[in-house]
Amino acid sequence: MTGLGRWAGDRRRLAELLGSLVEPSTRCALLGFPYYANVGDSAIWLGVRALLAELGAEVVYTADHHDFCPATLARRLPSGTILLTGGGNLGDLWPSHQRMREQVVAAFPGHRIIQLPQSVHFGDPAGLERARAVFDAHPDLTLLLRDEPSLRTARRAFRAPSSLAPDCAFALPGLPRLPQPERRILWLRRGDHESAAPGEPRPDGEVHRTDWTAQEGADASWTAAARRIRRRLEQASAELRRTSADSAAAELADAQDRHAELQLQRGCRLLGSASAVVTDRLHGHLLSLLLGLPHVVVDDRNGKISGYWQTWDHDRHRSVARRAPDADEALRTAAALLADPATPRPARAR
Repeated sequence: MTGLGRWAGDRRRLAELLGSLVEPSTRCALLGFPYYANVGDSAIWLGVRALLAELGAEVVYTADHHDFCPATLARRLPSGTILLTGGGNLGDLWPSHQRMREQVVAAFPGHRIIQLPQSVHFGDPAGLERARAVFDAHPDLTLLLRDEPSLRTARRAFRAPSSLAPDCAFALPGLPRLPQPERRILWLRRGDHESAAPGEPRPDGEVHRTDWTAQEGADASWTAAARRIRRRLEQASAELRRTSADSAAAELADAQDRHAELQLQRGCRLLGSASAVVTDRLHGHLLSLLLGLPHVVVDDRNGKISGYWQTWDHDRHRSVARRAPDADEALRTAAALLADPATPRPARAR
């Protein structure tokens, strides 16, 4: 695993902020497990799990947004703290995540609820009004936002206390060592509605275009391990609904962590398959930073990357990270980074 010492300040900020909200030995629930192929959300999950373990919090219930059961949560945690995982889905870009968030806030007025660092985007005023009505009715809701534009939106829209915090991927305890590169440049581009569609790179044998969701970076052993973990997840989730037993909750949480670890392993393997990365994914950028990979970012449709970059002054990382207005300029910039002998090179497994 690679060391993350240079990011100790971001991790310390997260630990201090969460420690001010979650008392030691607190019984809590963590909701929003990413049971899908987005590597960035798996990095967030593992970062949160590491922080909670460091704080000595007892996580007694976990769930994804499809399998969440309010009755099971109420049985497992009659009182205490509910944490909603971080990411980029506070708002109406990803409706199923927001529906669960509002369901939890509305159904558990007697619990402390902490929304972990999120980006916020509401395109529909009606969706914002619905969220405001639900959030403002809760007496003990705290919102953590990971960029200044989201913080301003939250403070204008909601009564709940809100604070700025780094993305929880910076709390990862370690990352896999990178393989030797197979190609010169990886163009990791969103294939969903958050893409700004900045244009395709010109045909070039040195550039490989893909996305997290294409499941690249998964060899036969990875696929077999993922299949086993999916079975464990399904069995443990069914058992927890049936019995609410401690053993079922622990088995489910362990399987969720293993699933997230596999996704993170696959994502790092994919990023490390090239000497440099071009991406419009925020965690393509953040994980490349953590791994020390030279990379160039193109903004997403809603400015999530630029908002984060400016908030946390990522211009200070220009030795390995640059911004570009479109794909062609990004590829030229990535090539220039690789040609510059002063550009740091990451440690790689041999």
